[in-house]
Amino acid sequence: MCVQNASTLSLVNAYFFQILQGYMHYQYRMIKKNLFEDLPDTIVELGPGVGSNLRYFKPGTTLLAVEPNEGMHSLLKKNSEKYSIKTELMNLSAEKLPFPDSSVDAVVCSLVLCSVVEPDQVLKEIRRVLKPGGRFVFLEHVAAEHGSWIYWIQRIVFRPWLWFFEGCHLTRDTHQTLRSANFSNLKIEERSLPTVFLPIRPHVYGIAIK
Repeated sequence: MCVQNASTLSLVNAYFFQILQGYMHYQYRMIKKNLFEDLPDTIVELGPGVGSNLRYFKPGTTLLAVEPNEGMHSLLKKNSEKYSIKTELMNLSAEKLPFPDSSVDAVVCSLVLCSVVEPDQVLKEIRRVLKPGGRFVFLEHVAAEHGSWIYWIQRIVFRPWLWFFEGCHLTRDTHQTLRSANFSNLKIEERSLPTVFLPIRPHVYGIAIK
């Protein structure tokens, strides 16, 4: 999420995602359980929102949460306590991370690269802060195949979706952006999820190694 100050819309979104926690777990549980297993005790997460990933981290994990949307902060803190995660909140954007070069073991983000202002810069920063061999774990919705009925829907609802979800782009080619980010190793998979939210059915997920 990429807004700098709390607003009515930010708070609406925060409670919207809080209400959706159970549904999101149902949709993503198998992918996330596989992606997030064996993560280190300290993790950097970009755009954790209200904490949809917290249930998949080991209790006692230290989470360095880069979340510029202040509307999410209160629920993120509450959910961190629920799942026994030690969350350190950083009200910063993902385009400029506050960590030294080669200092981080793992960076996580899910449903975030759709909303950042400069996804190429975010991936550059992730590579900068990761230690050699460090992991970037991602799960993102992406543009549908051009000419498909899902892509047609994405184009129709693009502007209202962008406004309501505070900068969420439905038609970003995040798959190609990840492939162009110069990680030493990239394992990426594609899947169409049967979610009721039709515009975000196409997904990519995987692990990139510095």
